[in-house]
Amino acid sequence: MQAQAGGPLELHGFISQGYLYSNGNDYYGPSRDGSFELTELGLNARYMVTPSLALAAQVVSRRAGELYDGDPRLDYGFVDYRLLDGSVVGGVRLGRAKIPIGFYNETRDVATTRPGILLPQTIYVEGLGLRDFYTGVDGLHTYWQWFTDRGLFQFDLGLAVPTTMQDETQAAFLRTQDAPGKLRLTSGQNARLLYERDGGALRLGATYSRVRTEYRPDDLPNPPLEAGETSVDALVLSAEWNRERLSLTTEGVVRRLHPKGYGPLTDGAFTEAGYYLQGTYRFNHQWEGFVRHEQHWNDTSDRSGTRQSREFDPVPGVDREPHRFYQHQWTVGAGWRPTPQWLLRAEWHHIDGTALTPLADNPEFDQGGGQARWDLFALQASFTF
Repeated sequence: MQAQAGGPLELHGFISQGYLYSNGNDYYGPSRDGSFELTELGLNARYMVTPSLALAAQVVSRRAGELYDGDPRLDYGFVDYRLLDGSVVGGVRLGRAKIPIGFYNETRDVATTRPGILLPQTIYVEGLGLRDFYTGVDGLHTYWQWFTDRGLFQFDLGLAVPTTMQDETQAAFLRTQDAPGKLRLTSGQNARLLYERDGGALRLGATYSRVRTEYRPDDLPNPPLEAGETSVDALVLSAEWNRERLSLTTEGVVRRLHPKGYGPLTDGAFTEAGYYLQGTYRFNHQWEGFVRHEQHWNDTSDRSGTRQSREFDPVPGVDREPHRFYQHQWTVGAGWRPTPQWLLRAEWHHIDGTALTPLADNPEFDQGGGQARWDLFALQASFTF
């Protein structure tokens, strides 16, 4: 859809509806009984003021179980000024922009651009309520592209401004829902380098980010958590090999967390890590299938979660189960495009662990409950325009 209003205006949008069924833990609503609580709608616009200056914005409504209630929110909105054009392209964006992490973070809201209904959770965190923390961030963002005989090089750099986190993000980041107070992003920086050869036959990437947050409890007697600060350093490495019918993709992440304060929650610095391997085969221009294996550990020094289950005590006298501190899974999925605008998907996840499973949908996790081994089946219909 395109219109003229003193300059080219482009309008696009998407809508998707999902259904999830699980046999062990809830995911995006009461999925043990079958849940339709995965709905995504978005409308975006881009207006070219001049050949070098553009305005862009996207509004998204997302319903996902207890994490998101469907209220519209500004996903991104920025002024884009292109400084260079030609064999070297460069520019700056001021406002709320998508954080460039790995291959898929900038387009993760559009179902037709994702490698499955659910993204690899260890890289693109969704179920923990941290989605907004890693998507639209206010600040200054720059991008550069070099077109050479050896391939395309792209560099992105971003600086975030202080922001107050939403309640669901706060609960997930602090790993407890019982934390009245305010969590703020005090500073954030990210940098990504991508390399692409032969029109995408080979893609390589490296992303580094550093964020600092502070938590200040409400003025209550004996608050559940004391004031605290956390710094998170993360490195994501990405690689993809593409042929006409076959694509092989892998990404891995290492996050170093340094919490200070918080009272009994703090247990020194620790390292979180994970990776996934995925193979996608395109049978024809309409049908494709994929297989993915994913591993995630909340603390690489305690991969079984045994020590963490004893030490992390959100409810006095109740230990969390070890499965709350790791999550490994196999995923098999298929997609069908009856038209370029429609995409129908189905996938099955066999999961061991619940570290990346929504706490908001499973309050029994804080009471030592939950099932370690379980299965999740998902369907989704998506339309883009």
